[in-house]
Amino acid sequence: MERKKLLYWGVQFAGWTTYFLFSILLLFTTEAFISTLNLYIYAALLILAAIMISHGIRYVIIKKSLLSKPINQLILITLFLAIVAGFTMETFQFFFEELIEIDFLVDPEEQDEPFQWGTFLFGVSRSIILFLLWSGFYYVFAIVEKSRAQEILNLKWEASKNEIELKNLRAQLNPHFLFNSLNSIRALIGLNPDQAKTSVTQLSALLRKSISLGKLRVIPLKEELDLVKIYLDLEQVRFEERLQTDFQIAQDTLSLEIPPLMIQTVVENAIKHGISQAIDGGVVRVITKKMADTLEITVSNSGQLTSADSEAGIGISNTKKRLAILYGKDAHFSIQQIDDEVVVKINITYK
Repeated sequence: MERKKLLYWGVQFAGWTTYFLFSILLLFTTEAFISTLNLYIYAALLILAAIMISHGIRYVIIKKSLLSKPINQLILITLFLAIVAGFTMETFQFFFEELIEIDFLVDPEEQDEPFQWGTFLFGVSRSIILFLLWSGFYYVFAIVEKSRAQEILNLKWEASKNEIELKNLRAQLNPHFLFNSLNSIRALIGLNPDQAKTSVTQLSALLRKSISLGKLRVIPLKEELDLVKIYLDLEQVRFEERLQTDFQIAQDTLSLEIPPLMIQTVVENAIKHGISQAIDGGVVRVITKKMADTLEITVSNSGQLTSADSEAGIGISNTKKRLAILYGKDAHFSIQQIDDEVVVKINITYK
């Protein structure tokens, strides 16, 4: 706010000073003109008067909220203000001429001329045009500032809305993750109780880690992959040789940040719709690589893609929404069938 005030007063002073100095320069072209101290005192007083009058116009514009009024009212009120300002400015000018002996004209007859309404009204009309121009410039400035403030407000509102939606999306992940993990433990209880106990311990550690990471906006890729590997270890106990895993991770991608539990939910989707549906199981493969400023994550699994798999499910819809909120057009999500594998590709460009 202080910066705007300084800018306003700076422009006011610079603008009116330039105008009156330019007027003095025009007088230099006349043979009768002589430069005196009184002339510059007179000009300084006129600058102060112009600043006061134009600031008064601004006060009325703000006080009466003229920019929110219909255009016809705005024009009429502005014209009225300019007329009042024009008469006031010329009255000040006449008063200053009487107060200070202006001797920049050599011809004494012109100095001793009586008051003439014609000359006065001509000066008023000139001042009216001047203040109308000032009002126009101020309206343009005020509209631009108002538009900018509204844009900032909209951005803040959008960011707040996105943050709330993002929190809601993250909140969906933990119950979904817990449900899938408990299913894995349940399958073990009848087959291998000792292994089930071990898996419960692993699950406890896994849930604690997933809850702490799930509260964050983004996390390093390495932490996400550690979580995914623990989850796959749990699933390995349930599927045994039916589940094979393959990690091809580029070292320069480990420090890059991604939304938490993003790969986790896609891997869960691969287990649920791919590996568990095949008698012989299959492979879940996670590949990461960096190309210039873009991180590419590929999660593939053996199986066949159905239209329901590509659109439904928390793992797909949640990931798409979070990528859109966090990165917009800088992130891309795709899922497709390539040969006998379902392949999910996630690209994130960092700027």
